[in-house]
Formats: sequence, structure tokens, C-alpha cells
Amino acid sequence: MTENPSALLIAWLLAPLLAAFSAALLPSLARPLALLSALVTAALGLALTAGLGPWSLELIGPLGVLLQFDEAAAPFVLLNGLVVLAVLLDGWRQSVPGPFLVLVMVLLAGLNSAFVAVDLVSLYVALEVVGVAAFLLVLRQRSALQLWIALRYLLVANGVMTLYLLGVALLYLRSGSFRLQALADPGLGSGTRAVVLALLLVGLLTKAGVFASGLWLPRTHAESPAEVSALLSGVVVAAGLCPLLRLSEALPMLQPLLLLIGLASALLGVFYALAESDLKRLLAWSTVSQVGLVILDPAVGGMYALAHGLAKAGLFLLAGRVGRDLNRWTVSSLPLQQALPLWCGALSIAGAPPLLGFWAKEGLSRNLSGPASSVLLVAMVGTAAVYARLCLRPLALPSGWPPLGTVLLALLLLGSGLLLAPLPPQGSIFKTLGVLAAGVALQQMLELVRRFESPQLKLPQLERLDDLLGGMAVMAALLMGLLLQGGLQWPA
Repeated sequence: MTENPSALLIAWLLAPLLAAFSAALLPSLARPLALLSALVTAALGLALTAGLGPWSLELIGPLGVLLQFDEAAAPFVLLNGLVVLAVLLDGWRQSVPGPFLVLVMVLLAGLNSAFVAVDLVSLYVALEVVGVAAFLLVLRQRSALQLWIALRYLLVANGVMTLYLLGVALLYLRSGSFRLQALADPGLGSGTRAVVLALLLVGLLTKAGVFASGLWLPRTHAESPAEVSALLSGVVVAAGLCPLLRLSEALPMLQPLLLLIGLASALLGVFYALAESDLKRLLAWSTVSQVGLVILDPAVGGMYALAHGLAKAGLFLLAGRVGRDLNRWTVSSLPLQQALPLWCGALSIAGAPPLLGFWAKEGLSRNLSGPASSVLLVAMVGTAAVYARLCLRPLALPSGWPPLGTVLLALLLLGSGLLLAPLPPQGSIFKTLGVLAAGVALQQMLELVRRFESPQLKLPQLERLDDLLGGMAVMAALLMGLLLQGGLQWPA
């Protein structure tokens, strides 16, 4: 461990909040301060990724704040800085209202804290800051629909975080500690541990948008402004993913349970994305699928979250420019400067080499075996079919300025993939090409169904308020029952 630069780390955590306060007083400084905050965050994420650290901070004694700047936080901190930077660059030539930039800086600070917090109270505070900032960002255009979507999001978020806080209180009552490590204490008792974990997990799974507890996500992300959707799907969901991966790594007995929930989320999201005719809803349902894959394996989850967040942020930023109606997707052409970053993001999520998404999927495939590997393969083929649909639009000659934020994200996906290795393993290439070919074939079959079916494919509605509350209740009951029984194991 290198020398602990405590003062610098505390300054890094507080800087975006101080920048937001300064920007509220002097709006002309909002854009450069937001840009500086994003760059500093990305720089620390890059430093942690390069092996500097780990560092830890303990504030206010053993019952106070514990922050860990380590390998687990590195890809999420890097993702946070890069996505916010891309959103800022994407709107660089537009007049951006000061409150938006202030909220982005507050969101950046809350996410940074959520990624490095390893005591459950600090994590709760960070998640609440993220939730309030996201709520206000969704309201940016202040339409009646967005008001309802934002209030619905706030209701769900506050409900699950109340359950999370009850879990924290029960843990402290039985162990005298707020630390994540206290969950592994043998003296805690299996029954108490199961109840505490169920309460914590339902909060974190909902924040991350995973499976039944993430049914709030598709409509919220689809109806938000494009730049807000990019933040939500690119990095806000990671506020729940990073703690889930930390829990999975600290408590191996959780991994089979999270594996089951993650695969269920992957299949649910893909199934609904394949039936969508609205671009933003397709991307949002795909997020439900991809966050499920992130939690399958803590060893690969950070890289997978980074690859997905960069690609999905770019695709949502483009969705504000290229149109949402996929039924008319091939009627008009797409300028080359928009098509190239769109292809890059879509192919990365589909797992095409040499993009970063390929390496994330390759690592996940290598670490899973048995039935889990087979289900993952089905989800990968479905994902390839979802994104094959986006790559079929006719091309037009470039016109106007390229979208800076999306170009940056596309270059990061390509460059980081090439840095990992210039040439993928031969066996992986053949498998990937087979998955992509199967995905294209599935997409063509579905296209035939869409042409001859009227009305188009309709799936059960899962996004009403009672569905959201029911999904949270089902997840809480499921988690409680499975954990009390000692978790699940895949059959041999």
C-alpha cells in the first residue's frame, strides 16, 4: 500500500460539492467547474486502475466513516468521470442552464462517495444524495409526464432505502458496527444475517435496476431528457452495482443468489428489448439486462460496468439526435458522424472485438460454467439481436459537427479494448462471431414477425406503480426466503 494522501482524498470528495456551491453563486463558472470536477474524478479513477493505492480513510472513529479507494472502486470512479465529461462535451455548443450543471456536480460527488464507502451509513447518505440529484435532473424539462416519472422514481427510491436503513439498524443492534465487514462476523447469527442481507439487497438491487426490483428503470430512463438518460443508464445505476460487488466479494455465500438474480434480469431485459419499437425504451430495457450481467461475477463486474456505462451513455446521447421510432428506422439515412459512434456503442454491448465490451463478455464467459454459462450464452445472443437492429440504418454523408461526447466515448471503447490486447484469442473470436451471427439471424426472424403481425408484439405491462411496488415486495420476500434457507447452488 502506498502512502495514504488523506488530505488530497478528502479534498477530492468535497471538491465537486464546493464547485456546485460556487457555481450556484456564480453561474458563469458552472461549466468550467463541472468540466474540472469530471476531469479530476476521471484522473483518480485512472490512477487507481493503474495500481496506485489502495488507500483507506477512517473518519470520526471506528463507528464513523470508512472509505476505501481500491481496485473495486477504480472502474466505477473512472466511469463516473468519463460519462459526466462526455455529457458536458456533448452539450458544449448548447446553452445549458446553470441548475443542470450544479446538479451534475452534486450527482458526481454523491456517486464518488457511493463507490468508495464501505460503511453502510455513509453508503446510505451517498445513495440518498444520488437519488435526490437524479430526481431533480429528470425534472429538467418540467413537463407533467416527467413530473410523474420523477415522483414515481423518488417514491420507489425512498421506499427501498427505508428498508435498507432498517437493515443497517438491525446490523448495528446485533453487532455494534456499521461496517460492511460486520456482515461476515460468525457471531451475528445466520437468521439475523439473512434478514439484514435481504433488507440491504432489496435496496441495492432496486438502485441498480436489477430484475423485478428494477421495473422502475425503463420508463424513467426513456422519458428523461437524453443527457439525463445518459447519466442514469451510464453511471447512476452503478451506485447500486459497486456495493453489490463488494458484498458479493466479502460474502461468497451470496454469489449463487446474485448469479440467479443477475441471469433472470439479463433474460427479462433482453426479452422486452427485442419487442420494443422505441429506441430509448429499447436501450433502457437493455440496461436492465446488462446490469444483471454485471453482478454475476465480482472479478469481472467492474470492467463490465465500465464497458456498459461508456457504451450506453453514448447511445442515449445519440438517441436525442437520431429519432426514437424504430418502425421507421430504415426510412431515413443517418449521417456518418453519428452512425460511427452509434455502431461502436452498439457493437461493444453486443460483444464485438476489439471493443472493450468484448473483453468484458469474454471474462464473464470464461469465469462461468454449467447452466449459468448456457443462460449467459442465450442472453448474449439476444443482446446481439437487440443491437443488430440499430446497425441497419442507411448512411448519409457527414453534415455538421460530430457529437463530441459520443465520439469521445466511442474512442474510449475502441482504445481501451486495443490496449487490453491487440488480437483476441482465436477460440474467443470464433465463439463471438457465432454469437453475433446468431443474433443477426434472430433479429431478421423477428423483423419478419413484425412485418406480418398486426398489432406488433405485445408483452405484459410491468411498469405501472403497483407493478413497481409489487416487484419490490416480491424481491424482498424472495431474498428473505432464499437467504434463510442458506442461499442457492447451481445443480451439478
